[in-house]
Amino acid sequence: MTSPDLSTPSGLQARAVAVSLERSRIALPERAPEGFDTWTRRDRLQRSAELASFFARLAVKEHLAPRLHVRPLVAELFLTENCNLRCVSCACWRTTTRDELRTEEWCDVLDQLADAGILKVNFTGGEPLIRRDAIGLMAYATNRGIREVHLNTNAIRLDQPTLERVLAAGVRSFNVSVDGPDAATHDAVRGSEGAFETTMQHLLGVLDQRDRYRLAVRMNFTVMRSNAHLLPEMARLARDLDVRLYLNLASDSTFLFRTSEVTPETAVEAETLRAALAEVQAMARADRRRLPSPADLAYVADHFEDRLQRSVPCAESQLKLMVHSQGQVGGCWGHDPTMSVRAQSIRSIIDSAAYRDEHERFFRKECVGCGSNYSLNLRWRPRSWVRNTGVALADRFRSGRR
Repeated sequence: MTSPDLSTPSGLQARAVAVSLERSRIALPERAPEGFDTWTRRDRLQRSAELASFFARLAVKEHLAPRLHVRPLVAELFLTENCNLRCVSCACWRTTTRDELRTEEWCDVLDQLADAGILKVNFTGGEPLIRRDAIGLMAYATNRGIREVHLNTNAIRLDQPTLERVLAAGVRSFNVSVDGPDAATHDAVRGSEGAFETTMQHLLGVLDQRDRYRLAVRMNFTVMRSNAHLLPEMARLARDLDVRLYLNLASDSTFLFRTSEVTPETAVEAETLRAALAEVQAMARADRRRLPSPADLAYVADHFEDRLQRSVPCAESQLKLMVHSQGQVGGCWGHDPTMSVRAQSIRSIIDSAAYRDEHERFFRKECVGCGSNYSLNLRWRPRSWVRNTGVALADRFRSGRR
């Protein structure tokens, strides 16, 4: 039997039917394959070379060949766009998203991503752990040869038994959302009494396993009007927990946050923000561990007055392929996708003129602006390296004079 032609709508429909029949009773794996996270020196060198090549192509795209197609290395998988909290800074809980990809459809997506050479998948939402098949899909990804699997979570469902299953599936990096240094603030932002206590307990559980599994863990704090003044307290909490602090930026322009009810939280008072950041910078001068870089802090200081910051091209839009819960593919955080895995193969989407054209615009920031993963956008810029290195040397000089 010949395979269907995936370049035609009828071929995609035939594939979808075949996948549905083959996997109507699919049994997802529970564990990653043995030794999947054992990295040899050759493995590490190859991964470093792949990343270096990616950023080199970005430099060529910026300065020499604007039309150069830079293929994504990471897939952002919105496993569900529904959530179990009611955050004031988010829109996803305000409606219910239906007709999301079924288990077998997500397996087909992961098959295609592995075949396309995607190096890492980020399981996100909404809250991905509210799907019963979430952990099985994580294990499916590692069994398909995708060695880097990441989880974004509010950690409400990440109790010890669930964490053990997530780790067995092969997840080795986590972003855990914490929007305040205390229960009063976090619970008010998250719209659920007791959320802080549960999230902190489960975050500590992840940190307890950090050394055993060599986990990368970040505590994500969304800077908004309600909590910007508490940035120094969040920095102290990160120090106390010995976990890296990352600053998300409240936005009403990205697809999961696009509602007028979120807009008031984006009106962060400049004086309040700069005072809070100045205190964090003072803390960092004494001890920079686990805190955002000087370049990151400078970007945050300007974000709410200049959302685009066009001098920093958008590497995020080139690195990541967005796959939404209903199968839409493409777009970026601030712009809706126009293609779907229910109509086209992922490889044909990435290679299409439409995908290339939109991502060329996104790289130049011909967009609504959002600030998503600004740290990645900064990291490959020589100016950021100079700023971070200069600040580090100045701090060392000051400490040596004391």
